[in-house]
Amino acid sequence: MDFGKLPHIEDVDFSLPAAHPGVNKVLGGERSGALKVYVGAPVWADPGYIGSLYPASVKTSSYLKYYARQFNCIELNATHYKIPEASTVQKWKKAVNEQFKFCPKVPQTISHSIRLEETIPEMNYFIESVSGLGENLGTLFLQLPPTFSAKGKDTLMHFLDYINPVHLSVELRHPDWFAQPDDLRELSNFLYKKKMGLVITDVAGRRDILHMRLTNKTAMVRFQAHDLHPTDYQRLDEWIVRCTEWIDNGLETLYFFLHLHDKTHTVPLAEYFIKKLNPYLHKKLSAPKPYSKDFKEELF
Repeated sequence: MDFGKLPHIEDVDFSLPAAHPGVNKVLGGERSGALKVYVGAPVWADPGYIGSLYPASVKTSSYLKYYARQFNCIELNATHYKIPEASTVQKWKKAVNEQFKFCPKVPQTISHSIRLEETIPEMNYFIESVSGLGENLGTLFLQLPPTFSAKGKDTLMHFLDYINPVHLSVELRHPDWFAQPDDLRELSNFLYKKKMGLVITDVAGRRDILHMRLTNKTAMVRFQAHDLHPTDYQRLDEWIVRCTEWIDNGLETLYFFLHLHDKTHTVPLAEYFIKKLNPYLHKKLSAPKPYSKDFKEELF
C-alpha cells in the first residue's frame, strides 16, 4: 500500500483518535456470541514469503495453499485488476479450508471509473463472479480513488443502491470527505441503513482518513506497517485496545490486514498482533509460524 506512505515517520503522531460516538449505537452494547476475527495480508504470491511464510521448496502453484495454512483471510488485490473467471474462483476455493475468507477488492474499471453509476451492470457481474467462493467469500471492499471527492456522494449512494445485495465496505481517500463532516455523516447514515461498512486505513501520511467510524458490525482495518519499526508494535498495542472495546460492545466481524513493504516481516508482526489479541477472544486464532530455509514438507 503506497498510498499515504512517508519516507520518514519520526514526526508522525500515530495515536488513534477516539472512536466516533455513533459506534456504540451501531454495535449495540453487548458482546456478540458470533464473533469472527480474521488477520491476513494483501497478497499470497510474493517471493518475500519464501523461507518466512512458506518453505524454501514451495512451488508457485501452491502459494495459496500454504498461505491459507498460516492465515485465515486475504485482502484479495488480484480482483482489482481483473474480474476472475469461474474456473479461477473454484481453484482459489479448493486451495483453502472452509473457515478461510477472501475479501475481494472491486475492480479498478469500476471503482476508478469517472462515471461510477454506469458500471452497475459490471459490478453485479463481478459480485456474481466472486459469489462462486461460497462460504469463503468475506466482505468486498470498494476502494475509491483519491480523486473521488465528496461531490460524488449522490453518485456513490445511487451506485450502492442498485448493486446486488452483498457484504461490502467502502474506502474513502479524498481529503474532502474528512474536511466536510456533513457529507461523511450523510454517507455514514446511508451505509448504516444498507448494512454496509467503511474501511479504516491506518497509514502514516494520511491521518485524516483514520476516521474511527463503524456503520455496521464489521470492522475492516488496513494497517500500513514500517518493517518492524518500534512504532509498529506501539500502534498495534493501541489497536488491540480499540478492537477489544469494539468486541465487548458487539462487533461481529473483524478483518485486520497487515501491509508491509518487506514481506519477510509479515510473520513476526502478525504473530505479535494475534498473540496480544488472543486473550480477549473466546476462540483463539492460530498465529503464523516461520518456516526454515530447508523445510521439505509437502502440503498435500
